Amino acid sequence: MYNRRMRGLEHPGRPIYERIKNLQPKCPLCGIGRVRQVDHHLPKSRYPYLAVAPVNLVPVCGDCNFVKLDQIPASKEEQTLHPYFDNVEDERWLRAEFLIHKPDNGDAGTVDWQVRFFVDPPDVWDPQLGARIIHHFNVFHLAEVYEAQVADELDTLGFMLETVFDGGGCEDVRAHLLDVAHQRTRPRQNNWMTALYEALAASDWYCSGGFTLVAAG
Repeated sequence: MYNRRMRGLEHPGRPIYERIKNLQPKCPLCGIGRVRQVDHHLPKSRYPYLAVAPVNLVPVCGDCNFVKLDQIPASKEEQTLHPYFDNVEDERWLRAEFLIHKPDNGDAGTVDWQVRFFVDPPDVWDPQLGARIIHHFNVFHLAEVYEAQVADELDTLGFMLETVFDGGGCEDVRAHLLDVAHQRTRPRQNNWMTALYEALAASDWYCSGGFTLVAAG
């Protein structure tokens, strides 16, 4: 039914496939990739009777679909998030920290930096939900996915912050970063850019002029 009645371009079920694929432009599993495909939340190889059930068909990017493949949860904690039923945007759980590693030789013009993304489940959550988000985060390698976006963002940001710094110094830079972080919470507060800008604002080194060294590579 799925392969021969829905997925093909000329098949009668194709409009349903397209409607699901066009529910949103960005992949709900990673929040970054552009939706290109429809995935079975529970794999059709194990659950064939759900192969054409709309609630089991979710829009995804190609990378997330490839990573997930036919993974089957062995416990409740090993269930990845279902974009239709798991509302996890009421509380913040995605965080980041900006780390710097200064060279041993004391060269102030050279510094290694890293942005680390991680999950910090709220204390008010059921532990099972927190475990599921951590599992989802790890299955789709979201730390690496988000880190791959950071360099280009910081290149552009660093040169823009020079003007902000010239006008009001470190605290104006911090306020600007927090303002951008707040803007990025729409439409979902747990996105990598919100976490990134909050982490940058928390770094005295970055706000005090480190942004120029980061932007310069």
